[in-house]
Order: sequence, then structure tokens, then C-alpha cells
Amino acid sequence: MRMFAGTRKYTLIGFLTIIIWGTSAIFTRNLSTNIGAYTSAALVNLIGGIVVLVQQGVKKEGLQEWRSVPRRYWPICGGLFIIYTASSYVSMSMVESDEAVVTLVLIRFLWPLFTLIFTIPILKAKASPWLIGGVSVSMAGIIVAKLGEAVLDLPGFLHNVLSGDDMAGYLMGFVVAVSWGIYTNLTKKYVGMKRVDGVGIYMVITAAVLGAIAFFTDEPRRFTADLTGQILYAGVVVGSLANVMWNLAIKKGNMLLVVLASNFLPIISTVMTSFMLGVGITVPILAGSLLVVIGTLWSKTCFRHFDASGNTD
Repeated sequence: MRMFAGTRKYTLIGFLTIIIWGTSAIFTRNLSTNIGAYTSAALVNLIGGIVVLVQQGVKKEGLQEWRSVPRRYWPICGGLFIIYTASSYVSMSMVESDEAVVTLVLIRFLWPLFTLIFTIPILKAKASPWLIGGVSVSMAGIIVAKLGEAVLDLPGFLHNVLSGDDMAGYLMGFVVAVSWGIYTNLTKKYVGMKRVDGVGIYMVITAAVLGAIAFFTDEPRRFTADLTGQILYAGVVVGSLANVMWNLAIKKGNMLLVVLASNFLPIISTVMTSFMLGVGITVPILAGSLLVVIGTLWSKTCFRHFDASGNTD
């Protein structure tokens, strides 16, 4: 009986982790627009990186076998981590309206789909032709969430795509999803089952690189008690604690339930972001989010004997 109670506790911790990840987008938006994309990203990663490295030092795990991984793991995956982090914050500062933020959140949460896609060239995974259908459904979800009923107006859609003020931010959102998908697969390829986790090191290096860029960039840097609290939340809770909680949930909870729930992150994050921004949760937004989830789940069925995993801000 105690065993089941323990399993239930860690499963709930997994659900809580998913909720934490679902809140990350709104804090990224607030910090990017009020402090600056590069400044806030540097501070969040510095704090989060220090926490991760301290945790690894206390537990004496995470970097024991670092000599056994290919040397290219560090510059390649580290570079991708920097690109992912920078584009996460910069994309949020590039879109104008709160409604555009909701669409951007959906685009960013295409990373599970791109993780699957990049297993083909990187890990030599085999997929059926139906993968095209899954990808198409997810992309259709983005369009539906953005345009709503106007999605049936092809000329209007093309005009919106080509002349929209937020298009650069959306494209940067795709950089977020693509870079994390490549990073996840290359990490799996280079590290495998070795006890090496370079995230803490990557976060500190990312802080140094983006901090240097911030030094030469004109950013608002309006520090308040509230924004300082958000920096700490993003760095400590989202950047490090959530990953610890997730690992506990996977190892000691009901892994199938937790992973299944994580597939609904696009819906969870979209709803939470809409609520926290005060944006109406419309039928097109919910329908688009659901299509993204369906497309990702469909795409997963197109692969055999492959388990893709990954992490959000």
C-alpha cells in the first residue's frame, strides 16, 4: 500500500512539473519586455546554472564520465543550447500583442515534433510516410490558432503571413523548437546512457555569452521586486528544480501517465498563458492547441522502437 502511495506522490510531482513548465512562457515574456531579452536570459541562466552545478556537486553525479563523451559534444550541443536560450527570450520580445504571444507559445511547443523529425537524420530512426500527416496536422493547428475563422480566406492568410508585424517573432519561435529538437537528439547520440549532463555548464556559459551581448545592447532593465522574483522563479524553479522533479517522477512515479500528460503541454501552456495575460481563450486557440497535440501524438506512432525526450522555458 505504501508503495502505491509513493508512486502516486511522485506521479503528482510529475504533473506539478508540467504545470511549472506551462507557466514559463509568460515569465519569459515579462522579463524580455521589461528587462531585456539578453539581460534577463543571462541572469536566469546564471542563477539556474549555479543551482544545477551545486546540486550535481552535492549528489556527485552528472559529470563523472565527461571524459568518455566525444569532444564535439561540448561545443556543438553547447552552441545549440545558447541558440535555443537566446531565441526563446528574443522571440518573446519581438511579438507585439498578447494574442501573438499565445500563437508563439504554440510554435515553441512544436519541439517534441521536431525532436521526432530529427531522429531520422541524426539517430537513423525509421518512420512511416504517415509522418507527413502528423506534421501537417500540427502545422495546421498553428494556423487555426492564429487565424481562427479567417483560415478559410487563403488570400487573407497569405497577406497575414507575408506582412504580419509578428512574423519575425514567429520565425524565431521555430528556431526555438528546431534548435531544441536537434540538441535533444545530438545529446542522445553523443552521451547515450553515460552519467554526463552538461546543462549546468551550458547555462553558465550561456549566461556569459548573452551577458556580453547585453552589455552592448540597449535594453530597458527596469528591475523591480516583482521582476526580480520572476527572475529567481525562472532560474531556480523552472531552470533547475523542475528538472529534478521531472527525473524523480520518471524514475519513481507512473512514467506512462506522466509522459502522456506531458504531451498535452501545448494545450496546458496555451491556456495558462492566455489566462495570465487576460487574453480570451477562444475556440480557435483551443482547437489549434489540440491539433498540435494530435499531430505530435500521431507522429510518434510513425516510429518504431524509439523514445524521444526533451526540456521548456
